Amino acid sequence: MRNTIMIVLLLMVSLAIFGCLQTPAKTCAQDKDCSSWQVCDTKTSKCVTGTGYCIADAGCTDPKKGCDLTTHKCAYKGGYCLDNYDCRDWQFCDNSTQKCSPLTGRCDDDAVCNRWEECDLTKHICIAKADFCSDDYDCANWQNCNNETHLCAANIGYCMEDSECQRWEICNATTHFCNAKAGFCNSNYDCDPRFTCGSDHKCALMAGYCINDSYCQSWQTCDQQALLCKANRGNCTDTRDCQSWQVCDPANHICMTREGMCNLDSECGGWQTCSSHQCVTRAGMCASDADCSSTQRCDLVPGDAELYTCVSLLNTQCQGDWNCPGSSCNLDTRRCR
Repeated sequence: MRNTIMIVLLLMVSLAIFGCLQTPAKTCAQDKDCSSWQVCDTKTSKCVTGTGYCIADAGCTDPKKGCDLTTHKCAYKGGYCLDNYDCRDWQFCDNSTQKCSPLTGRCDDDAVCNRWEECDLTKHICIAKADFCSDDYDCANWQNCNNETHLCAANIGYCMEDSECQRWEICNATTHFCNAKAGFCNSNYDCDPRFTCGSDHKCALMAGYCINDSYCQSWQTCDQQALLCKANRGNCTDTRDCQSWQVCDPANHICMTREGMCNLDSECGGWQTCSSHQCVTRAGMCASDADCSSTQRCDLVPGDAELYTCVSLLNTQCQGDWNCPGSSCNLDTRRCR
């Protein structure tokens, strides 16, 4: 069944080509009764094909020509030509073959292009294949076209892959610059402000900073946020680490009470107490006779039960007049008069 259909189709195409399926010839009395490409055959009164016209390719004597059923003139078949007018604007007529061929710099298939090119059939010019280039304009702005390989290569200072960078660098896929890997550097700008870029392209800690306590003195600890060695609690680097009533001892880095100030009663005289970090005289006690009335003196004799208290000048024991302010010492009784 399928073969029968194919045979019928082939017969129909053949009949169309040779004009066998044309409508019956039109009757006429004169030429004007016929189409412009026909004349009237007065013997048969039928319109027939005029001289120089055709109704099928068979009516053309030149095998390079076929019948144009619009004009009913024999014209060169596609690809053949008599002159450049029979060709397209990107072709010329080759007189040796009477065929239209591409002009210089134009193409009709990939065969006339270089191996790294293909024919653009919309413009009929050879263009670089994907991933190849004809010139720098086929590449990105950070690339240039290699005239030998016709491949786009990175400009100086740029990269396409990590292998084009130093061992401590990677190629940034966005900027196409070689950037230092994490933990490595090309300059101090690649490091934390507290680090410097060394000759081994690693960030090294600057002097005065720390990573852990081993970088610090025994009386210090490493502040992990500031990366600075700071005095332990109870120690000091300078007086600024101490209380207002203290001063830093530079020898042992301990805050000590300033001279004339106190933190405990034991840092004051026996007649004093520590108040607001100042040594003040206890109530009812004295440090000198000036703290007593005119009829009293301040007992400053070590071991006395009344030490640092005001005692009466009369009948007090004395060793000399100096023990009896305002009177004198009776050397027989050893009492103030």
